[in-house]
Amino acid sequence: MNIINKIKELNLPEGEYVVVGSGIMDVLGIRKASDIDIAVTPDLYNKLRKIGDWKEEERYGLIFLKKDVFEIIPQLEWENYSTTTKEAMSSSLTIEGISFMNLDELCKFKKALGREKDYNDIELIKKYQNK
Repeated sequence: MNIINKIKELNLPEGEYVVVGSGIMDVLGIRKASDIDIAVTPDLYNKLRKIGDWKEEERYGLIFLKKDVFEIIPQLEWENYSTTTKEAMSSSLTIEGISFMNLDELCKFKKALGREKDYNDIELIKKYQNK
């Protein structure tokens, strides 16, 4: 899967989203991604939800939007992670016109999630950064 081309298919407005999770890891060759997680502004979230071609899935008291390999995250702030979507966008890394969460922020995000797969990703990111 070509992450860049896949995201471009969505034609999301610039400045209203940031790709989080393994998307940047795939683009940088750290490891392959099986899905694409995207945090969006509240306005874009509401527009996508109204379109109606996204499957809604409730988790953690929030409604996530899913379609194909995409998952739209309605907000980034969690109990153990205080960075907002706007803050993540402002420090993002832009590659071929697509905004990705930077690696240092991604490590903070994954540490807050605290799953075994997240700790494995943090190790891979650290190895990549130390090259």
